[in-house]
Amino acid sequence: MYTSIMNKLFKLSYLVILSFFISCGSDDDGGPDGGGTPDGGLPEASATYSLDFTTNFTQANNPQDYPANASFGTIIAIAHAPEVSVYSLGQIASDGMALYAQSGDVDGLAAFISTSLGEEGDGLFSITTAGMVGPESSASTSVSVTPTRTRITFLARLNPSPDWFLGVSSFNIVDGETLIDLEEIELRPIDAGVVLGDTYEANDGSENAAVSLYDGAPFGNGDPLSEPIGNLVIERTN
Repeated sequence: MYTSIMNKLFKLSYLVILSFFISCGSDDDGGPDGGGTPDGGLPEASATYSLDFTTNFTQANNPQDYPANASFGTIIAIAHAPEVSVYSLGQIASDGMALYAQSGDVDGLAAFISTSLGEEGDGLFSITTAGMVGPESSASTSVSVTPTRTRITFLARLNPSPDWFLGVSSFNIVDGETLIDLEEIELRPIDAGVVLGDTYEANDGSENAAVSLYDGAPFGNGDPLSEPIGNLVIERTN
């Protein structure tokens, strides 16, 4: 009887150990665990994406009060975790986003994200910049994504302006269990809701409005914008 009990215990232990190694083997292959992830799974450990930004902010299409010194930037690309939100349409801008929208303060935005969400080194986010770009020009930057950083946020402040910018918020590079290869996004003006004003040089006091798409004066030619003033191509490069 003692031998029979020991044999049963040995078989049970063997099954437990076998189950453990099968489970570990699945994780080592890079596949999602049984429960999946919020993004559906990320098979690769990391990848690099180029962000190619092209502007088309012409005086012909925007004749009202068109600024002689128009530009966009400093351009910011942020790779971050799904739980990190740099800005969201319909929500009040954070202190860090307000700093960037008003004056292009990249350091202030980065410091706010770090203080609120943890240092870059913990894997939640990384920031790259690409200077400034003219009203009819282009610039490129790149970001590295990881299993903990599967979203991309892009920002390009319009200079001069009260607090207007072009942007893409929390773009998800995971499609099911694969990474996307290419995405092209049209960009239209966004109002950060921080400073009042409907001219490029305006500073008519502060407001506390939600971040929103903006096609009022002075944009367009008397009608709401039908054409984007910027374009962003997100492309995987490795």
